[in-house]
Amino acid sequence: MTTHSSTQESPIVLPDGTEFQIWQDETEYQKVYYVDQQHPGAADDNPGTEEAPFLTIQRAAEVVEPAEKVLVKSGIYREWIQPGRGGTGADGMISFEAAPGAEAIIRGSQVLDARWTNSEEARSVSVWKADLPETFFEGDHPFAVVNTTEEDFEIMRWARGEYGRIPHTLPRAMVFQNGRRLTQLGTCDDLPRVAGAFWIDVAHHALHVNPFDRRNPNTVDMEATTRQYLFNPLVKGLGYIRIKGLTFEHAGNGFIRSGNGAVTTWGGNHWIIENNTVRHINAVAIEIGAFTDEGTESEDREELEKKTGDHLVLGNHVYDCGTGGIQGTVVPRSLVADNHIHDCGWQEVQSYLETAGIKILLTLDTVVQCNHIHHCHAAPGIWIDFANRNSRVCRNLLHDIAAANGAIFFEASNVLNLIDHNIIYNVEGGSGVYQRDCDGLLIAHNLIQNCAAAGVRMRKTQSRDRVGICKHNRVVNNIITQCPVPFDYEVMENVSDYNILSSMGEDFSLGDWQETGLDPHSRMVQLDMAIDPGGQRLSWSSQTDAVLTVPREELLSFDYFGRPYPGDEVPVGPFTEGWSPVGRRLRLTPSR
Repeated sequence: MTTHSSTQESPIVLPDGTEFQIWQDETEYQKVYYVDQQHPGAADDNPGTEEAPFLTIQRAAEVVEPAEKVLVKSGIYREWIQPGRGGTGADGMISFEAAPGAEAIIRGSQVLDARWTNSEEARSVSVWKADLPETFFEGDHPFAVVNTTEEDFEIMRWARGEYGRIPHTLPRAMVFQNGRRLTQLGTCDDLPRVAGAFWIDVAHHALHVNPFDRRNPNTVDMEATTRQYLFNPLVKGLGYIRIKGLTFEHAGNGFIRSGNGAVTTWGGNHWIIENNTVRHINAVAIEIGAFTDEGTESEDREELEKKTGDHLVLGNHVYDCGTGGIQGTVVPRSLVADNHIHDCGWQEVQSYLETAGIKILLTLDTVVQCNHIHHCHAAPGIWIDFANRNSRVCRNLLHDIAAANGAIFFEASNVLNLIDHNIIYNVEGGSGVYQRDCDGLLIAHNLIQNCAAAGVRMRKTQSRDRVGICKHNRVVNNIITQCPVPFDYEVMENVSDYNILSSMGEDFSLGDWQETGLDPHSRMVQLDMAIDPGGQRLSWSSQTDAVLTVPREELLSFDYFGRPYPGDEVPVGPFTEGWSPVGRRLRLTPSR
């Protein structure tokens, strides 16, 4: 369930006042190829008609041309799809879609056809062992490659502190029992005490498992990842490809920052990735960046921005991913909207600094809007990282985020960017909004509740080109409640005002804070507020002084629901209604 019913409800305005231009698939498809593994006559030497369909999606990917579509019928397709060509324009796209009503699953694992015996190494009746094929430990197989290689660490020098630590040293493999993911351990010693876990004996090519519910693995379906990727073009830079309505799961990919998504645009442009499910992924689910190999990438950013980006990532359900949901390095003119992302970050690698529900870098004219992100652990909900320009994070619902860098993390940018009309609730270990090394960032009309640290935190930490010095930012018109302190600013040369504050920690005094010259018009009020993320409802009651209005800015003309503000004066916070003293309940997700 996402926060909004449509990205078309209201115009999307960029921080510079221009309108974000949403392009659409205008293709009149001239031919349809069918893939149907359940058809008794399916074969890859068929013509790919509905009566004589292909057996594999890859066969369709090899023959499909611009203005042609691939329809995939129900089934489990254990393959890595590698299209060799892209479309020619918005009116000449190539589309890969689930057939109407079909559940088409692309799976990167295979069933383990093995004989399981009790593990002598574990010395426990709860632990079982199976010998694996030699091929599992060759080449790029997930069992043969560790999560972060020596070469990866050379590229990601900021993560060198993680070198030699679990889970970086573990293989990329995943194991499933009746579709349920098991946890990989670093030694056999702990296995008897951890149900639902596995250990890989690389030296002896064996797999040891302690199944869920003390089951005998000979009597259940055991699967293991055999592919790192699920949808990845053969060549870099393909454009105008659409992926719609498919399910991708069980990818044993690694932790390198770029070029490693289970589903990736591989440096392409003008992709539409919509209404898919991507789940049970070892690292990142969807990747939309320009970089495919930061170790060899030589083109400058300007050149990359000309031939990549313009992606639409809409309405996807992304969950149970080890490091992140959606990511990309160099992401211009793209829209990431209406996605439901949750339960990401279970690899527990926060310190390697590449984890988040959504993490994109070097953005230009890019919008992250109307996403529902929750239960991310050791990963911020949204992280917009480094040298971002004219980009906006708005109208997102984030809750139950456990991350040192907070729910929304905006980093290292020195021009105008915007964080507005977001609802943030229940942040463990961090702030609601954390910005580091930014200038010109506008944080406005957000509702931030129940954070372990400050509602809004600003820090200056680095000296790099194209980053800010934590000055000339604006924090205005927000509602911040149930945090130890509303603000934590290292540098005071910023604007902070017209914020409503409630239920702060006992050590915070608005009067003392105002002596810094900040927040002269902000108010401390009694605001009783409760958010029910499960039912996606907000209820509140307040004193009359909780109603605070400010002049409407053209840039901020639409509220959290995409509704236009009716007058020249608008209420503080994310809604057009303001905060009436009468108790109310408000549904956070409109009916479709």
